[in-house]
Amino acid sequence: MLKPGYEEAVHMRIGLVLGGGGLTGGAFHAGVVAALAEAGGWDARTAGVLLGTSAGSITATSLAAGMPPADLAARALGQELSPAGAAILARVSPGAREFAASEAASRAPASPDLLRAMARDPLQAHPGKVVAAALPEGRISTAPIARSMGELCTGSWPSTRLRLTAFRLSDGQTVVFGRPGAPPPPIGSAVAASCAIPGYFTPVNIDGERYVDGGTTSACNADAVMHEDVDVVIVSAPMAIHSGVTLAPDVPWRRVMRRQVDREITRLRAAGKDVFLFAPGKAEISAMGPNPMAPGREAAVTAATVEAATARIAADSRLRDLGGS
Repeated sequence: MLKPGYEEAVHMRIGLVLGGGGLTGGAFHAGVVAALAEAGGWDARTAGVLLGTSAGSITATSLAAGMPPADLAARALGQELSPAGAAILARVSPGAREFAASEAASRAPASPDLLRAMARDPLQAHPGKVVAAALPEGRISTAPIARSMGELCTGSWPSTRLRLTAFRLSDGQTVVFGRPGAPPPPIGSAVAASCAIPGYFTPVNIDGERYVDGGTTSACNADAVMHEDVDVVIVSAPMAIHSGVTLAPDVPWRRVMRRQVDREITRLRAAGKDVFLFAPGKAEISAMGPNPMAPGREAAVTAATVEAATARIAADSRLRDLGGS
């Protein structure tokens, strides 16, 4: 648990954006926030806004619930957690994350109405939207995600600073749960919706609308914080690429994601925000492998990310000074 007054003491000028990326993406986020805490002196739990997409929604929610950044890394590395981190994780009941297939789903497209709308207006037909609308609904239930994250947060939205993205199948819009002015859905449902990979997980029903992965049209949705009250935005983009030429099979796709993230960063900078991007380099990409959902790579990814992010922070005085901002 956070100490009394923690929420009131939060400095409201740094925002954190955590993109999608599956299991290895979550491990990458753990390495980034741990390095920021250790080398940069900045605790991600104090972010003025925490925006999570897909795998990033789990990390963002965990931070909002009080999980120390060092414990996110320790868990990925198989190390002992601090008493505070262990107490937070103990809220999740054994077996809460066991996945199972739901009943046989229809083979029909998940959203024929959205497909028809895009056919009428091809300018609105983003490739991610087409895929999400055309694929049949997945058969794997997101109930374990909803249950475990709900328990982690003791059933309530953990912070007014938390934002989670999801894609609405009815009209092809990316929705940001947690924004001021609208009551947030149950926290478990919001995280599950953000993580519901089209064609794999069943869509999540919230107030009569079906939602799937928040990364459907953007790996990070970084520009969703454009109008938030922050001066600095830190973006962790596990599906992009930092620099250097590698022979990994997923590098072409990562370059596409990097161009997308760069466009969002350009819009943020045009709005007056300073932006720092953390994206995988050669060592992290090698540790990740081509399949972001491959289990057993978390420790290697987090270790490589901590090393690379620490070096990045050491080389940039602005990042080293984050803790004193």
